[in-house]
Amino acid sequence: MHASRARTQVRVNVNSGQDQAVATTARQLADHIRNLDQDVFVYRSHEATGLDAVVHPPIDDRAWNGPPRHGVVLRGELAEWTPEAIGWLSEVIADTSAQAGIRSPLLLTITRM
Repeated sequence: MHASRARTQVRVNVNSGQDQAVATTARQLADHIRNLDQDVFVYRSHEATGLDAVVHPPIDDRAWNGPPRHGVVLRGELAEWTPEAIGWLSEVIADTSAQAGIRSPLLLTITRM
């Protein structure tokens, strides 16, 4: 198996900036992702985060409702470290956030652990 195709431990930081939306729906987001019938992302745990847990984006905070103050980190295993798997997970996070009623712009950062 090619190294980029191996299952990879990841940290998924979802942040709603100055809006508390992600922090107040963190459990709902985590539960929805944990209960999806799929094998691309295996949920392990989550925790609320603040300003100290985020790599600041290379854009001005005014472009997205920053700075990153209210968020959640999801930890789990991604099926493979590829643009397709990362894109799929990003789409699931966006859809789940919208279903939870989040309407503010989000900062999404997915990193290998």
